[in-house]
Amino acid sequence: MKEHLKHIGANIRAVRKSKNLTLDMLSELVGISSSFLGILERGESLLSIETLISICNVLDISADSILFEQSQPSEPLISDKKDILFTMLKNASDAELLFLIDYIKFYHGRINFRDGSPDSP
Repeated sequence: MKEHLKHIGANIRAVRKSKNLTLDMLSELVGISSSFLGILERGESLLSIETLISICNVLDISADSILFEQSQPSEPLISDKKDILFTMLKNASDAELLFLIDYIKFYHGRINFRDGSPDSP
């Protein structure tokens, strides 16, 4: 059974990372502590059906993919990236928000968004 738990935990971790979520972010969205999520990801504890369903709903994946498949991280969809960004901004301190605003203002004018490369002078 221990190997099954490790497999499930590794799949949760792979999907979480593929969606650029931290332990803290996912645990908040699921409604469990980040330390418990870490324990689950290491395969050191059983998880309830309720917790499994909650994790799957938040990660937008099926339970069978967590239970049976070897997860392959994939590039998150733009909508997933927006959700991650909004969650990060919602949880940011005032100082972090000010830094991010200045950072975005600085780089926004320097990137050619058509091809993703910096503009030439």
